[in-house]
Amino acid sequence: MENLGLGRTLQRQGQQKRAMQTLLDGLEQVQAQASDTAGDEAGYWLAIADLEHEAGQFETALALHQRAFSLASSDTQQCSARLGLAADLWAMGEESTALALQAQALAYSALNDDPVLLEQSARLYQLQQQWGLALQQLEATLRILPEADCVVLHLAILNLYLRLETTAGLAAAIEKASAALAGAAHLHEPLLLLLARASQRLGRYSVATAFYQAAMALQTEQKKTKKRPRRLLDVEFKLQQTTSEIEIDLLRHKNALQHEQVRQLESATYRDTLTGLHNLRYLQARWDELMTQAHHSQILSVMHLGVDQSTHLREVMGDAVADECAQRIANILRRCRPSHAELVAANNNEFRLVWPQATSQHVMQLASEIQQAVSELDCSQLPEALTVSIGCTAYHSGDSVDVLQLRADLALYLAMRRGAGAIVWEGTTA
Repeated sequence: MENLGLGRTLQRQGQQKRAMQTLLDGLEQVQAQASDTAGDEAGYWLAIADLEHEAGQFETALALHQRAFSLASSDTQQCSARLGLAADLWAMGEESTALALQAQALAYSALNDDPVLLEQSARLYQLQQQWGLALQQLEATLRILPEADCVVLHLAILNLYLRLETTAGLAAAIEKASAALAGAAHLHEPLLLLLARASQRLGRYSVATAFYQAAMALQTEQKKTKKRPRRLLDVEFKLQQTTSEIEIDLLRHKNALQHEQVRQLESATYRDTLTGLHNLRYLQARWDELMTQAHHSQILSVMHLGVDQSTHLREVMGDAVADECAQRIANILRRCRPSHAELVAANNNEFRLVWPQATSQHVMQLASEIQQAVSELDCSQLPEALTVSIGCTAYHSGDSVDVLQLRADLALYLAMRRGAGAIVWEGTTA
C-alpha cells in the first residue's frame, strides 16, 4: 500500500500527474496479487476517483467511486466512498441524493481523525458553498498531516478565508502559509499571490506589496518558454484498461436526455453564477489562442477591474446588496465590452478584460467610458456611490500569461489602494 500513501501525498503537493501514475502502478500491483485484496484495491479506486473529480471529470469519478464502494471492506473506505459519491452527484446537480449520502457519511466516527475523509468532507462543503464548515475540516486536516504535505491545503485555506466576511483566524493562517513557502516550489507563485491578497484583506499593505513583488520576481526568474509536457499515454491506457468493466461509455451515452444534461453542465462550468459572465475557467481555456495572436501582432491589453466598496458593502449591507451591486457593474461592463474582447468575472467582485489589438489609447478610452457609466448609477440607497478601480497592462514580447496577469493584479492592487475609481497603468496613475 506504499503507492497509495505516496499518491495521496503527491496529490496534496499539487502533483496530480505523478499522483495518478503512482496510484495506477499501485493498483496494477494489487490486482496482480493472487490473494483477496479487495480492500486494498478499493483504496486505490477511491484515490483515483478523487483525482478525476478534481479534474472536473465527474461522470468518470462517479463510476470509479461506485466501483470503490462495491469493494470497500472497512468503515473508513465506506465513509470515503459515500463522501466521494456525494461530491460527484452534487457537482452533477443530483443534490437530494448527495445530501442523503453525506448524512450517512457524517455518522462515521472515523471522519473526525482521518485526513483523507476530512479533505473529502471539506470538498463537499465547498461545493455546497458552506465555506466556514469547509474551513474547519481543512484546518483539522492541517493539524494531522506533516507540514511538507500541506502546501495545497494552505492554498485552499487562504481561498476560504477570502470568501468569509470575518477575518478572525486569518492572521494565523497567513503565518502558517508563509512558513510553507519552503516546499513545493511549483506552487510558490499562487501561494504568494494569495498571501498578498490575504494581507491586503487585513490592511497590511506593506506586507501585501512585498508578497506581490516576490511573486513578480519569481516570474522573472522563470524561463519565458516552457517545455511542453509529454503526454501520459501509458497512464491513459492503464486507466482505460482498469475501468473498462465499469462501462463508462454506457453511463455517458445511454440516452439523449443525459447528453443534454452533460452539455448544460459543461456550459455551466464556464459561467459565473452571479453575473452570468464567463468565469476564470473560460479565460484559462482561451489564453492559448489569445497569446498566439499577441505573439504575431505584439498588441494585447489586459484590464483588471474591482469594485472599491465591495467588502464594505458586504459587511454593512449584507450579501444581497453586495451581489446586486456586482450585477449592476457587470451589466455596465457587458455593454461597454468591445466586440473582440474577452470579459470574465473573477473572485471578490473583480472582473478581467483581455483585448487583442488594443493599444493603451484604446484601453484608456474604454476605462473612461466605464467610469462615466458607473458614475451615472443611482446609488441613493447605498452608503456611498459605487466606484470601480482599474489596473491596466499591455503585452511585451516574451511575456507569459502569468506575467501579464500578475502585472495587471499589481496595478489593480495599487489602484484600489488609491480608491475612488483610480486607474493605474503599470504603476503610473492615468
